[in-house]
Amino acid sequence: MAFSPDGKLLAAAYGDGYVRLWNPVTGQAVGSPLQAYAGHVAAVTGVAFSPDGKLLASAAADGTVRTWQMPLFSNPYAALCAEVGPPTKADWAHYAPGEPQPSVCR
Repeated sequence: MAFSPDGKLLAAAYGDGYVRLWNPVTGQAVGSPLQAYAGHVAAVTGVAFSPDGKLLASAAADGTVRTWQMPLFSNPYAALCAEVGPPTKADWAHYAPGEPQPSVCR
């Protein structure tokens, strides 16, 4: 396990090949377990945050090391805005039909 430098996230390595993020104050999971397309195929044996907290590295028994961009998990709207700008009304209607569109990029 490793705490982020600001103490707002706890990353935990699991034997199922996943890394899970937790809010240490509430004990609730933050987002989905990290594996997706760049995951490990064996037990994760270690995790470590970069000093600025923007990256998380995970190592597994399969000999792989992965890095994960933390802004995508700690503040997904800010990460989206930084990468592609605000979603258009058409994009929002397509990907989140029926949901009100928040003002996410300020």
